[in-house]
Amino acid sequence: MLAFYENRSGALAPQDAAQGITKDTVWIDLFNPTPEEEATVEKALHLDVPTREEQTQIEASRRLYKRNGTYFMTVTVLLYADLQPKNAEVTFILTGQQLITVRYVQPRAFPIFKDRCQRGEAKQVTGGAILVELIEIIVDRLAESIKNVQSEVGDLSHLIFDMKGSSSSRQRRYDTLLRSIGRDGEVTSLARESAYSLGRLLTFLMLAAAERNEDKDIQDHVATATRDVQSLSDHVSFLSGHIGFLLNATLGLLDIQQNDIIRILSFAAVVFLPPTLIATIYGMNFEDMPELKWVAGYPMALVLMVLSALLSYLYCRHRGWM
Repeated sequence: MLAFYENRSGALAPQDAAQGITKDTVWIDLFNPTPEEEATVEKALHLDVPTREEQTQIEASRRLYKRNGTYFMTVTVLLYADLQPKNAEVTFILTGQQLITVRYVQPRAFPIFKDRCQRGEAKQVTGGAILVELIEIIVDRLAESIKNVQSEVGDLSHLIFDMKGSSSSRQRRYDTLLRSIGRDGEVTSLARESAYSLGRLLTFLMLAAAERNEDKDIQDHVATATRDVQSLSDHVSFLSGHIGFLLNATLGLLDIQQNDIIRILSFAAVVFLPPTLIATIYGMNFEDMPELKWVAGYPMALVLMVLSALLSYLYCRHRGWM
């Protein structure tokens, strides 16, 4: 889909697509573009729109570059952090006073920005200003996702170390906790990748803004966003370490629980080993066994088995094995 937005009396407003790109067009949004729509923009602005395959390149030279006075910037954005988290690429192309966005996903930042424009809350209506506002919303959304993960990690910490109940119920809850820890770890990893990508883009954008002689207000916003992303990166690193600690703690508690089960089984084997030995000996029906025809032989064997089990139990309790 190809959408045009123009500067209409100092406000950003949708433009009739039939008009094509005019001198008032400040934002061209390519959402899941067809080859024909890409060709239309390329022909009108004399530039090459990156393909979907080119967007996924990880080299900085393929994601952030300047060509014929046009700045190409591709950033990794965290999507659906509350449902099924994943990362996707969005490309920003800054040429003159026009911004072109190329995307095959729908980050929440774009509908949020369009809603702001409809309410007349856009600060400036130039390509550079639109780009900065979109980046700021993306950073805010990333910060919100990280905050949600931090809240979940805090809840998990209480659940892990304050867990009560029977062994079977704790086992089921440990399974749930491990899944939650894994999901938070995945979101944190994706958030770290997105924050790193945003940091690289903002560093490049800061230089581009200086070269383009953007308003000081825009350059200040870029510098502020850069500091915000750096603080988010540090916070994500802290969260990653905390999640790793919770994972190790959960696995350690599971090991303790399993060791308790094994200890009980081992204790039972030790306690019942002597009675089993006695029963085995007196279960052999040799004719020359002295106790074979003894009237008190059977009761004596039972007493020996109980007594040997009791002595084994008391010995284990005395040594602190149970």
